[in-house]
Amino acid sequence: MDDKQPKRVVFLCSGGGGNLRFVHQAIAQGWFGAAELAAVFTDRECPANAYARSAGIAEACIDFGDTGQDALLAALDGFQPDLVITTVHRILAAAVTGRYRGRLINLHYSLLPAFGGSIGVRPLRDALAYGVRFAGVTVHEVDETLDGGRPLVQAAIPVRDGDEAESLMDLVFRCGCLALAAGIDLRLRGRAAAGRAEEEAVLLKQRLCLFSAAVGSYPEIQSEAFWAALRAPAAQG
Repeated sequence: MDDKQPKRVVFLCSGGGGNLRFVHQAIAQGWFGAAELAAVFTDRECPANAYARSAGIAEACIDFGDTGQDALLAALDGFQPDLVITTVHRILAAAVTGRYRGRLINLHYSLLPAFGGSIGVRPLRDALAYGVRFAGVTVHEVDETLDGGRPLVQAAIPVRDGDEAESLMDLVFRCGCLALAAGIDLRLRGRAAAGRAEEEAVLLKQRLCLFSAAVGSYPEIQSEAFWAALRAPAAQG
């Protein structure tokens, strides 16, 4: 692809599309340089599809159930993406992870490798039930192993007495979005080009959260209106 052409991003998801909305807004505001959200693929009809249609983004429900996920491969290949982001509630076939190795990233709501192997809010519930003092999020490369790919960006979130998954999830969602932004920037532009520091502490919802890459340069993240606009009508993710 011509370096002057926008980098193409494809998003795979299953739910309300909160992370999708965040990525779309971040791309629109130029957080990652020249980039475009080229397509959204889901494994079921969900609010993410409706959002994509309303935003004029190509979208489709894909059959993830066939053995090699040939339908998904064909859909991805049709857009020749520079980066594929997945929060879909499916395990991707080896044919998909192999072809898009190095271009496929996932957001997980724990500090991997702890509490891997589950999806959505479940890792946070498991972490709190275990009694962790720091919850967290991980953006990692996707390979043939379940939640076993190399971490790209992580964020540690302090846990306070009395915290429950429901009360903490909004903060975890915000940290996940920012970690995802850093991971996208690293994949599309590289650490040096993106001007990323090695780590940064950011105050979010009155808690100091530690990120493994700088994320605090975007003024929008301190605006409650910005986050309110991202809240999906269904589950976040």
